[in-house]
Amino acid sequence: MWFFIWGENGVVRKLIFAAVFVLTLAVNAQGTSIKVVTEEWPPYTCSKNGKIEGVVSEIIRAALDRSGLDYTIEVYPWARAYEMAKKEKNVLIYSIFKLPTREHLFKWIEIDGLSVNMYLFSPKHRTDIHLNELDDAKKYKIGVTRETSTHHFLLSKGFTEGVNLFPVNSEEQNTLKSQPATMRIDLTTGDKLSLARWLKLSGLPSDYWKEQVLLFQEDFYMAFGLRTSDEIVDKVHKAFHEIRDEGKFDAIVEKYYRMFE
Repeated sequence: MWFFIWGENGVVRKLIFAAVFVLTLAVNAQGTSIKVVTEEWPPYTCSKNGKIEGVVSEIIRAALDRSGLDYTIEVYPWARAYEMAKKEKNVLIYSIFKLPTREHLFKWIEIDGLSVNMYLFSPKHRTDIHLNELDDAKKYKIGVTRETSTHHFLLSKGFTEGVNLFPVNSEEQNTLKSQPATMRIDLTTGDKLSLARWLKLSGLPSDYWKEQVLLFQEDFYMAFGLRTSDEIVDKVHKAFHEIRDEGKFDAIVEKYYRMFE
């Protein structure tokens, strides 16, 4: 075929370069491996016998299996997982809320159909605590898991670390710090389902925490940092919608609702 374009070697070189470039992109996309990071947040995400389970974990795994991408899922303290996803290439984090302070830091994929209500809670034994609105909580010590949505939310509402906001690495620590023998915090943040699970694991009564003030309702997301290519993000986004359209998403959610009824 060379003789058909004899005398136009510059064009030939450009055509060959373009073909190799496109082929290289295809090979790289097919062979891309992503690292998935999350935290212990049962029943949404939890590790059991070396396997990462939970309703959101099952949804993420189903979507990634469909995407054809190679992946690993690892559990970290939330603050570490958050920094990894924000700064590193091809790192996917879940479950994460799309707060205004975070919106520009990630490429987002909404997990359509899952949302959660986040509250301030006080221990039931603290009959001296009564909140009518969020600002009432500023005179108390609030235990919050570091770098979570509630941590960022309370900072945005004028709460101050070391004064009325005390970050820790897990919800379990907040429960321990709130007990009568310690009373190092007065309030904690979270959702009803995950706190109920922590209480069960700790051997405490299921009504240990008393709901005080609704903070916000948020939808669940997964997200990549800005260094990850749009091609990878689109591939995962497309795979998620495929499993949703096929009913796999609903089947996973229904299974967990039945489990905790």
